Amino acid sequence: MEGAYRDKFSFIGEWYDNQASLVRRFNIFYYPTDDTVEMYDLKNRKTFLRRVKVNGVNIDSFFIGSTLPILGRLVKIVDFACEDTRKKLHKDMEVTFAMIKPMPTNIVGKIITHLNEKNMKITKMKKTTLTVDDINFIYRKQLSDATFPFLLDHLTGQQVFCMELVGSESVTACVKILGHKDPLKAEPGTIRALYGTDPVRNCAHVSPSTDAAVEDLDYVFPPPPLSSVRLRLTATLSNCTLCIVKPHAVREGKLGAALEAIDEGGFHVTALNMFIVENINAAEFYEVYKGIVQEYQGMVEELASGPCVAMELVAKDKNLNTAVEFRKLVGPVDPEIARLLRPHTLRAKLGKTKVQNAVHCSDLAEDGLLEVEYFFKILNL
Repeated sequence: MEGAYRDKFSFIGEWYDNQASLVRRFNIFYYPTDDTVEMYDLKNRKTFLRRVKVNGVNIDSFFIGSTLPILGRLVKIVDFACEDTRKKLHKDMEVTFAMIKPMPTNIVGKIITHLNEKNMKITKMKKTTLTVDDINFIYRKQLSDATFPFLLDHLTGQQVFCMELVGSESVTACVKILGHKDPLKAEPGTIRALYGTDPVRNCAHVSPSTDAAVEDLDYVFPPPPLSSVRLRLTATLSNCTLCIVKPHAVREGKLGAALEAIDEGGFHVTALNMFIVENINAAEFYEVYKGIVQEYQGMVEELASGPCVAMELVAKDKNLNTAVEFRKLVGPVDPEIARLLRPHTLRAKLGKTKVQNAVHCSDLAEDGLLEVEYFFKILNL
């Protein structure tokens, strides 16, 4: 049996079929030799999808809890389907929880880039405001520490970035990447040594153990009924515009650089959430371009090809129109033209093609609020 699995990995996946109002379960086979995916319907005992290459899906996409966009369906990986796959992959696909404390957004960007360079992949992320209850839960193992009252004071009512990270033995790796709780004692080159100031303002927090990581992630990223009340999103819906860091740019580790440039370009990130956009929603979101822009279909497929990061932005200068100013920072649609004419823009620095141009921004001033509402009100439900 083992030999049969050398050329493929096997997982259990679930897809919620809206039309039938039921969850369908599949064996998902992934073939690393050519990056193809095959699906076998467990209930009907037949092949549901023959081997096919899926845009944006590779071996890094598979871990327990990940959601894969496979031909317009969002399939959630819930388990390994064979021991061989489990043995080979479970350590490389460990999840942990990390939280970036209140810091300037450009430093948040640097921390995210640092994590990415250490092979920690962000698979869930949101900006949220902490309550006393949240802090008591996240720091439940440190309630008796001498620093806890100061931590409580530092974090209550403050906005933080929460993340689910996936990587090889990520729980112990992230503790090491962060460094000693006191930045003055932290190893040179660790996140706290680079950006921390004291044991309270030490940049970030990560789960101390595998069990704590599971509990933290369940608490911080709860299922829909609870997500509207616990650690909810921070959108202001006022003089704002939408920025989306597209799936290809998230996969390529460009989110940190985008956050740095947005902050340094004069904008506050007032809300942030990582979304997996279904094909039907991507088509609806880009509908204004249908029949007008040649790349429409490619744009839809790119937005639905994996996790993207949507942000509500507000200009730091209250006298400016956020949508108009941000459009200038983003630059021309085609990154090649951007590099020639406006080399300091986001698309010039981070984009590749007219479809994979790193970021989406609202075209018209009046669309800014509507697009923020689409992501932070409609899709978030």
